[in-house]
Amino acid sequence: MSGQRATAADVAAAAGVSRSTVSYILNGSNRQAFAPETVARVRAAAAELAYTPHAAARALRKGQSGIVLLALPDVPASTNFAKLVASLTDAVRATNRSLVALAIRPGNRLLDSLRDISPQALLEVLPLPEEDTAAARAASIPVISVASPIERLDRAAATLQVEHLAALGHRRLGILTVSDAQVRPFSTPRLAAAREAAAGLGLVAPQVISVAGPPDEAAIATVASALGRVATGADRITALCCFNDLFAAVAVAAARSIGLDVPGDVSIIGIDDEPLAGLLGPTLSTVRYDFAGTGVHIRERLRQVLDDGPPATGISSDALRVIERQSTTRLDDE
Repeated sequence: MSGQRATAADVAAAAGVSRSTVSYILNGSNRQAFAPETVARVRAAAAELAYTPHAAARALRKGQSGIVLLALPDVPASTNFAKLVASLTDAVRATNRSLVALAIRPGNRLLDSLRDISPQALLEVLPLPEEDTAAARAASIPVISVASPIERLDRAAATLQVEHLAALGHRRLGILTVSDAQVRPFSTPRLAAAREAAAGLGLVAPQVISVAGPPDEAAIATVASALGRVATGADRITALCCFNDLFAAVAVAAARSIGLDVPGDVSIIGIDDEPLAGLLGPTLSTVRYDFAGTGVHIRERLRQVLDDGPPATGISSDALRVIERQSTTRLDDE
């Protein structure tokens, strides 16, 4: 067999079983039960012959593509989003399927990909247009959404920011949010949750600073102008919750540009725990996400929907924790 790829028939002959038995055992089917010694013999023969099931042929036999399509929203790249996609990739792989990601941008129609790829399932990170989900369901493609769990995590992250600052004695907070349409699905729930958390803790209603664009020099100028109004004087804010770590870095630069010390005059906290958070001076306090639980949830949802598995467990808010660094400090009594 030198130079030729081993086949299921070769494994069957070496193990002394039928080709269908090889298929059942190596494809992990639970439709048939086999004696442990038979399973061991088939696996040993496959290993000796360096045989792996041919994915395309297996898909044809099953009438399934073995592909899960991830519809990615058109949002700015971030370390956190990359971690989420990696977690989803591992989760799908654990069900013996492959994840294919599609960035939803103008000209990239989800409907075309549904037709071209014929996925077994569609994953949505943010709510998709109704026409897309309707088309998927019309093609008998289940839609598995992590949009609601991710929004709950976003809200919980903003709540943790406020709770951390309140525990340090800060009563007058600011919230730095972003109005850009690309990130609004994330910034809106974070802003709402931070306001609710402040009210629940009896804090003064937070001052909101909104920037429209990316974390650049224009954003620094906008935040500096706002901090000049709200971070000085008798009723000044003493801490700032930022949309993410990139905008927390903007806030640090803006504060310094008008002579404010971080954290002496204003404490600053971000979200995401980007690599830069530990490199800035001062290093950034932040809220870190752990997407392992999200991956477990998706793996269980796929098995529930596609493999008749048990109901999936939820995603716990324990996936979040505050990383306290130099940019936040306890407020001295004033």
